[in-house]
Amino acid sequence: MNFSEARRSKGWIVLLATVVGISLGAYSFISNARANHVYTITCGIVDYKPGVFFKSCSDGGMAVGQIEWESWSQDGARGKGIYAINDCKPDCKTGTLIKVPVTVVLTGSKPLDEVRGKRVLNHIQIATADKKPLPLGTSNTDSWVLE
Repeated sequence: MNFSEARRSKGWIVLLATVVGISLGAYSFISNARANHVYTITCGIVDYKPGVFFKSCSDGGMAVGQIEWESWSQDGARGKGIYAINDCKPDCKTGTLIKVPVTVVLTGSKPLDEVRGKRVLNHIQIATADKKPLPLGTSNTDSWVLE
């Protein structure tokens, strides 16, 4: 069977319809995913499920890292990570990082703010897993606006 005969067969029509259907389905899926995708911002970088947040981007003396996300949606995100703070003893250059496990919760305004055209969760709250105060602090929680 040559190409001219094959393109007139029912199999050719089924193949063409399948390719067109898959293409339209993929386009629809990707468009919907982009429209519903939610990001966050950390140190001026718009990111999806970052592994670390710094409270002060200029010095890195306090961070939440090694984050494993359990949930992520436009309603917020939740995960577990490690809080680390430099005790700056005898100075910040040679200080020791004190680390404790924490829960991490991200939230955003309603409707979500947009940064560079992307909807972002822009508030972080952390809490120690054991409910004891954060190292060098008096509370077991901390929160700040992400920029």
